[in-house]
Amino acid sequence: MVQYFRERTRLWAAAGFLVGVILTGWELVVAAPSFFAQYAVRNDFRLDFAAAQIGLREGYGSLYDLSAQQRAIRGLGPEFNVQPFISPPPLAWLVTPLTSLPFTAALVIWTALLFAALFWIWFLLAPGEGFARSAHLVLWLGVFPVAFGLMVGQPGALVAAAVATAWWLIRAKRPLAAGVALSFLVLKPQLALLVPVALVGAGYRKTFVTWLVASAIIGAVALVLLGADGLARYRDVLGQTQTAAWDITRRYSISGPLGLGWALRVVELAVLVTTVVAAWRQRHSLERVLAAGIAGSLLFTPYLGFQDFLMLFVAGWLLVRSGATAVQVAILVAGYVLLELALVVLAIPILVAEALLLGSLLWPIGSFGAKDAYRLAPIRAFGDKRA
Repeated sequence: MVQYFRERTRLWAAAGFLVGVILTGWELVVAAPSFFAQYAVRNDFRLDFAAAQIGLREGYGSLYDLSAQQRAIRGLGPEFNVQPFISPPPLAWLVTPLTSLPFTAALVIWTALLFAALFWIWFLLAPGEGFARSAHLVLWLGVFPVAFGLMVGQPGALVAAAVATAWWLIRAKRPLAAGVALSFLVLKPQLALLVPVALVGAGYRKTFVTWLVASAIIGAVALVLLGADGLARYRDVLGQTQTAAWDITRRYSISGPLGLGWALRVVELAVLVTTVVAAWRQRHSLERVLAAGIAGSLLFTPYLGFQDFLMLFVAGWLLVRSGATAVQVAILVAGYVLLELALVVLAIPILVAEALLLGSLLWPIGSFGAKDAYRLAPIRAFGDKRA
């Protein structure tokens, strides 16, 4: 039976392409038109744009002043929904050049930037050649968390692109540049918080130190610009995320079933230790180290939306490049189905899949089913012949 699947590589590539085309088509024909009518007013970019305007007009000390945020969002139009901007200041900095444009034009450019990030990630990481890479592309764009994140203007694609770029730079023997690339994690740090930790645990010290220095500089600049009052406001805004009104930001994270008490802290500690151990055991494979860091980050953070699961695709591609085991292939395939059905299955099955993926990385290649490494297993056309 295993041999039967191994020999039908083109069939699996075709099946993946068909599934991806169906899902992408559904997003374009059904989901996107129903969302497009309110694309601007419901897009989270409105919060980033308003925050950037506040920084320019009132100073960054007012960045997290809720009344200032309300005025700025209402200034975009009465139909725009008011929500707090709680992202780190660098996201507002990044959007600042776009404030010279009308909001709609800025939104188009922002969406194009996110599209470009998604294509860059695919270009760098998608394994295989020719038709197999095309299958990966439509599977990537068609899976619901990726498509939804694009529709609502979430910066997760930029964080994923930072991790992919860091991988590419390390492979190109440019560890310092990789550390600078990783500093872009500050745009939404919970998506890849443990990636630098995994890298240092695996011995990539130059990249880690460069990331640490770059991040410290960014943090110092943010503190200076915010000032004492701005920092206090930011702390107050973040405190609101622990109230029941923000349960939606915890629905897909480990804090959803566990809450914010001591049980969460115990699990976070266990995830941190597991991630470091997995990274050390996989230290001879950069791809597996980064995959461990991503899986660990998503299990560690108490705040996560389902659109943030695009990071699991990055981890999956990295694993495929490293020669995923048969067990890991099964987890990745099941995980893809769970991500597409995220609104139905909710958090627990996805959390279990993440835990299994991270746990599988505790065993180095050579055990835990590694004899059936992915490049020798089903869908070999999805494997990377260039690796």
